[in-house]
Amino acid sequence: MSNPFIPLTQILIILLVVGMLWLTQIGFYKALRNYGKTVDQSRKISWYIVLGIFLWLSIIGLTAIFGFFQNFEVLPPRIFFAVAPSVALTIFLLFSKPFGRFLKTVPSTWLVYVQSFRIVVEIILWLGFMGGIVPFQMTFEGFNYDIVVGLTAFLAGNIFFRKNRFRRFEAILWNVFGLALLINIVVVSILSTPSIFRVFMNAPANEIIAYFPYIWIPGFFVPYAFAMHLFSLKQLILIRENERTFTLKR
Repeated sequence: MSNPFIPLTQILIILLVVGMLWLTQIGFYKALRNYGKTVDQSRKISWYIVLGIFLWLSIIGLTAIFGFFQNFEVLPPRIFFAVAPSVALTIFLLFSKPFGRFLKTVPSTWLVYVQSFRIVVEIILWLGFMGGIVPFQMTFEGFNYDIVVGLTAFLAGNIFFRKNRFRRFEAILWNVFGLALLINIVVVSILSTPSIFRVFMNAPANEIIAYFPYIWIPGFFVPYAFAMHLFSLKQLILIRENERTFTLKR
């Protein structure tokens, strides 16, 4: 741990998680207010949602501390159990009619702006590479171009949802592009793990994601980005241009 990059990446991951929980509470609070809930109801429900996410983060964090995810030889790799529940929940919500009605009230810009957190994730991965714990191909100097989504998130939100100028097609393309880059780094990550799927044989292998707090990268950051893209796409499909109100921007 004498390498200064390692504790720096750990601190950044924890700070980013805290920041994202705060942003999640804000986003859901605004959506619940648009949905017709009172101030007290919106505040209480949004904090319950954050508490649920925090409990999940605690579970996978403690599981990582006890070494559960460090076995890459079994099938499916144990990292799968840190990712699958969040992805399954996202898909369930995506096809839920009640959630679809609620999704119409979520600020459109928030679903896009929040993707800017990926800038910090890319910095963390790059610092990890500098510290010798992340393989080169998982950084923006290698085959990871996910930082483009983070860098363009605020610009995209402003352009696509500007007052009296709702750019549905462009917003859909941006989300699809973001999903493609996310899938790209997920595949690169899998092909870099010390498992039967390994293709990138350069050192180090991508095993740091099995340790705390790095488990939150595949267990929280990746599913979160995945969910926000899919929710934004569904919202764009649900809301017709002539039905759209700019209360979604509040």
